[in-house]
Amino acid sequence: MLYSFFVFCSVCLLSGCSSLSTNSNASSTTSSSATSGRSSAASAKIMSVATKPAIDAATLKAQAILKTMSPDDKIAQMIMVEFVNTDYVSSGLQQMVAQHVGGVLYQPTINGNNNFDASCYTITCAQAFSAQINADETIAPLIAIDEEGGEVDKVSQFFPPSPSAEALAQSGDPKQAYQAYNQAKTDASELKQLGINVDLAPVVDVGPVDPVTYGHRRFSTDATVVTAYASAFLRGLQDNGIPGALKHFPGLGDTDKNPHLEKVVITRSMQDLQNIDLLPYQKIIQNDNPAMVMTTDVLMQAMDPNQLAEISPKVIGYLRNTLHFNGVIITDGLYMDGLYSSLGPDGRPTNDQLIQAGIQTINAGNDLIEGPSNSYEVSGIISGVEAEIQQGTLSQSQIDQSVLRILKMKIKYGIIK
Repeated sequence: MLYSFFVFCSVCLLSGCSSLSTNSNASSTTSSSATSGRSSAASAKIMSVATKPAIDAATLKAQAILKTMSPDDKIAQMIMVEFVNTDYVSSGLQQMVAQHVGGVLYQPTINGNNNFDASCYTITCAQAFSAQINADETIAPLIAIDEEGGEVDKVSQFFPPSPSAEALAQSGDPKQAYQAYNQAKTDASELKQLGINVDLAPVVDVGPVDPVTYGHRRFSTDATVVTAYASAFLRGLQDNGIPGALKHFPGLGDTDKNPHLEKVVITRSMQDLQNIDLLPYQKIIQNDNPAMVMTTDVLMQAMDPNQLAEISPKVIGYLRNTLHFNGVIITDGLYMDGLYSSLGPDGRPTNDQLIQAGIQTINAGNDLIEGPSNSYEVSGIISGVEAEIQQGTLSQSQIDQSVLRILKMKIKYGIIK
């Protein structure tokens, strides 16, 4: 009896200890879990802060410059002008520079604007001309040229002739693309001697079908060859301090017409465009960080059957959102006939027509518009864009983003010191 009572008490005692131990362990586990949860949350927060991408120095500098700019100056920064002949004052260039335009394009050839005519056929003269523009601008300007080589060799009065894109790629062998790199490296050196800091090249059109239209400006009719040589040419420029521009987006390969003279319509399917015309853009944007892409006035039906590429938000949206290009988008010359249904009495668009085209291209998403050639056009575009902002059809944020891209490019390539 006593023995049974002793066993009963022992069992109760052990049960109580077991229960106590279990509760203690549960409490310990709960406490540990809570502590662990707090630690994990804290660690996640720390990691989130640590992995947040830092704003790079070029962006910070561009943002600081942007804050100092007036609304007029921001829009002017999006304009690259041309001028006729070589007189800084009588050509109207001095007045446009005083409007704080973002850049100037030299067109030295006779069938261009005859810049650097016989009165300025020396490297020293051209360099002094560029220096004058720089001295008069408040923000260092883009001073650009189309130096492709071949029939578009616009510094041939200063330096030995440069080979065309077709000549550089005549072997058709992508392994020989280093020749394009070396030529672009030479071009970069020559442009710097003239005070030029941008080359609107290379051409990445695949084709064209009819070489009479565009001569020898394209590397090849094979998209893979075009990609290899255009990539090498672009790197040859940009590795040596000259930003380049892939052109003419979304492609002029499948046409025998010239957008300088008439409207160009391309009927390739989207699949064909992706495999041919758009392939060099896709590969080069992915691998080589081009500073700029130039849009042109071609109606690419598979991308937008209603609007020319240069004024199409769909086409420019494809460049931004599908090809993931985050650099500067620049237009082709706004004076090209293909943009207009009718022209002025001199066979060119009127000042007011060009102003409207400039406003349209900015609205569509281009960062930099090329082609105004007098202060009236510059003022008209500035006023027109400001009116669009006031009406709510264009946002100030879009303008600011475009100007930031331009400023960042200028900072990256040492144009803004």
